[in-house]
Amino acid sequence: MGLRKLSFIVAKDMANSRLDQFLATLIPSALGETLSKAKIRKLIVAGAVYLNRNRVRIASKTLIANAQVEVYIDLAKLKEADSSTKDKSFTMSAERILFEDEFLIAVNKPSGLPTQATIDEARNNLYESLKQFLAKRDKINEPYLGIHQRLDRDTSGVILFTKDPLANKGLAQAFTEHQIYKTYQAIVSRPKENLPLNNWIVKNHLGRIRANKGKQAKYTSVNQGGDFAHTEFSLLETHKNVLLIEARPKTGRTHQIRVHLSEEAMPIIGDSLYGGKTANHIPRMMLHAYKLVFFHPITKKEITLISNLPEDFKKCLT
Repeated sequence: MGLRKLSFIVAKDMANSRLDQFLATLIPSALGETLSKAKIRKLIVAGAVYLNRNRVRIASKTLIANAQVEVYIDLAKLKEADSSTKDKSFTMSAERILFEDEFLIAVNKPSGLPTQATIDEARNNLYESLKQFLAKRDKINEPYLGIHQRLDRDTSGVILFTKDPLANKGLAQAFTEHQIYKTYQAIVSRPKENLPLNNWIVKNHLGRIRANKGKQAKYTSVNQGGDFAHTEFSLLETHKNVLLIEARPKTGRTHQIRVHLSEEAMPIIGDSLYGGKTANHIPRMMLHAYKLVFFHPITKKEITLISNLPEDFKKCLT
């Protein structure tokens, strides 16, 4: 099938249409098969759509009459990507609540679920699922829920929200000043040569790889510029082909733990972006937010939240 180029001219009766709506109307007939609006938005965001020969990544872009729209599409790859990143169905339940009072709520996030809404409004996400749960349980039409941290779609474990705006300032300050102590656990490839020390530290600067602009964000250590990144690591378990590693990030850079482990020749299993092994028996990127320790922004009491390793972790270690 391969890469196909589709070209369209905006007719007068479709002027002032949104780009995604315009393509949703014309692409299916041009291809001879249905293509969902979610997939069309993915094409736009990925940089596969050009407006008057200029790449455009804004799905809501308003079109004018006689504008030229070009789309580069590989259906096989689009379907493959769609099946490999399919979100898990999820309904929030009381069993997932790790801590709750009138100001805060912490839950055990499953893997395969975005933390918050994405460009595809139909996608399930933890934030909306939790709001719906609270609305139903507490009989409130629109419960308040504040986001102060995010976990990658495939990362499981502890995540903390505010339930009252009064807690926002103190919690935001704690995150900004690194007064919330995070502990992650990861299954990584066992290095071919020497095992790591029982404890070690990585300090460097991380910057985005420019060649990946417009694609999934990817980061690397840099000698100039970038953002300072500091992670403490411990070796917890040694297995034949993998290691169980504890990571304690002291800064909050994007993909920090993933980059630090990959550049130490120990990529996280399932993390294909940074060289981690993938296979049918590896269900996802094996990174888990194990623990949060912080002082409550209102009561000032120290709180420790722990999410035990999920079953898919245990299976990958056996």
